[in-house]
Amino acid sequence: MFKVALVGRPNVGKSTLFNRLVGSRNAIVNDQPGVTRDRKYGTAKLADLEFILIDTAGIDDTLKGNLDNEIKFQTNVAIEESDLVIFVIDGRAGVLPAEKTFSKKLKISNKPVIILVNKCEGSGGMLGLTESSSLGFEVSVPFSAEHGEGLSDLYDELKDKIPLIDNLNIDNTIINETDTDLFPTIRLGIIGRPNTGKSTLLNSIVDQKRVVTGSKAGITRDAIEVSWTHNKQSFCIVDTAGLRRKSKISDAIEKSMISDTLKSIKYSNICILLFDASVGLEKQDLVIARMIVGEGRGLIIGANMWDKVINKEETKNNIFHQLQNSLSQIRDVPVAFISGLHGNGIKSLMNISLDIRRRLDIRISTGKLNRWLSPIIENNPAPLYKGKRNRIRYITQVNVRPPTFALFMSSPENLPDSYSRFIVSSLMDDFDLAGLPIRLMLRKGNNPYVEG
Repeated sequence: MFKVALVGRPNVGKSTLFNRLVGSRNAIVNDQPGVTRDRKYGTAKLADLEFILIDTAGIDDTLKGNLDNEIKFQTNVAIEESDLVIFVIDGRAGVLPAEKTFSKKLKISNKPVIILVNKCEGSGGMLGLTESSSLGFEVSVPFSAEHGEGLSDLYDELKDKIPLIDNLNIDNTIINETDTDLFPTIRLGIIGRPNTGKSTLLNSIVDQKRVVTGSKAGITRDAIEVSWTHNKQSFCIVDTAGLRRKSKISDAIEKSMISDTLKSIKYSNICILLFDASVGLEKQDLVIARMIVGEGRGLIIGANMWDKVINKEETKNNIFHQLQNSLSQIRDVPVAFISGLHGNGIKSLMNISLDIRRRLDIRISTGKLNRWLSPIIENNPAPLYKGKRNRIRYITQVNVRPPTFALFMSSPENLPDSYSRFIVSSLMDDFDLAGLPIRLMLRKGNNPYVEG
């Protein structure tokens, strides 16, 4: 599909424009400059035009250091792979020296360029609109990303540049791959505390410098989605911002980052909870794990930086012991021992993901479940309440992803939690559901499939 890159100085409104054209609040927007660091992709629609839009970090030649070099690298990649560049400037500030310098680099790229003079609502943007011709490009569009003014002018400039064939055949790659896909695209979220190596792991999985990495905590801000294929199965891998304790979060940008991460958990099929194995599982890791399980998502514990662990056997035992004691609602959670930096254990991690996705879709027939239930409750009947038997009459599966079961009985409100856990544990053992967030709903009544 036709690709359009958004470039410009920090805080000129690129992410606001990205959200408007993509039709969602995918990119974090804040008055503080430099919020965007990675390149972010979205499918943009403008009237009858459809194209891939790439949001990038702000250009700033004064930046130095490894992190800033990585940010510039991401912007350069976006320009290289784009078919057209929208160069966004702040109309109220006019053209600044950094933009004149950057315009020379854009000319060398030989990409078609549209100057979008943002923040032109009212008469405030006349300065930038007047000065935009000094950048040396033919097309300048007055615009207001916040208010949506200038969309028709932008459409007029884009409609002759986006080939019709791209709009007619946008699904060709999907059609060609459907025969080999095991499932629809698996959304795999990489979750964890700050500085546990989430971005490094994503880069290692897709084997390219797709997102910015560094030793400093909190580099990732937006949730970044990357498409990838493993064993003929398509994945959407989501890198997220680190989750800290609520008591430590006060900054408005970090609140937006955390909200973005929580949304990523909600819309993932499987989450990799990444932690530094050389430090060990901490309380916050287990809080995040329970959050993932509570959302009904498949969970993989990613013991990252495994190459730094000295006593591996003892560390493994400690990890399994902590999970058993602190994550009682889900048993036998799979653990992948990996090194995102060196690429060790990546294949095993992805195979675990495929296995969990397959088992999240398991559907067990009602007849098979009730034939299984009969000896279970005969050998281990539910405890009495008020001297009476709590008769368990029937079980059926009501949903998948995660596997969800309804258990019918005479008095669900008097069934001890310990017995519910026993039923769930037995389901895990007998139907290959171990490590999944099983849900059991207790219902009052007789067999709902038998009349009278």
